[in-house]
Amino acid sequence: MKKLLLTLLLALPLFAVNLQLKSGSVAAHTEMVMDSTIDPLNNSLHADITMDGDDITTLKGKFWVEMNLFVSDKSDRDKSMYKEVEADKFKLATYTISSVTKADDSYTINGVLNFHGKEKPLSAKAKITMTNGTPTIEAASMILVSDFGIKMPCMVFMCVRDRVDLLVKAAF
Repeated sequence: MKKLLLTLLLALPLFAVNLQLKSGSVAAHTEMVMDSTIDPLNNSLHADITMDGDDITTLKGKFWVEMNLFVSDKSDRDKSMYKEVEADKFKLATYTISSVTKADDSYTINGVLNFHGKEKPLSAKAKITMTNGTPTIEAASMILVSDFGIKMPCMVFMCVRDRVDLLVKAAF
């Protein structure tokens, strides 16, 4: 009996399926006070995600992006952003999922964001749909870059807002 129980316990991780990311992006949104919006996009999201069967609440794993692949409508501003976030030193931003909970028709994804060399808990509201047994995720959250030791630039009286809204899309 002990051998059977041990065999079953050891086999549990085998039920988790590695999901293959087909496409993914991270859109960031902030604003310059009294000026315009700033909307860099990174279409090179990477993922190492598993899920048990078709149970969305068992999603586990990690997403990451290269910081120097965010592009907005102004390349000079992008170069300034890379400098501010020290993209040459902190090349990746990663998000590790710790849990997924369901509430009505939406989900909350809880995890840890590692950005600019600091780790902070981060929750995101998500719409997760299943198609042919694979999920598509659209998750939204926000961060204060000052929480990660970054000071947003100012020009005279116009400063870039500290708050950055994030939208992550991932199709598996």
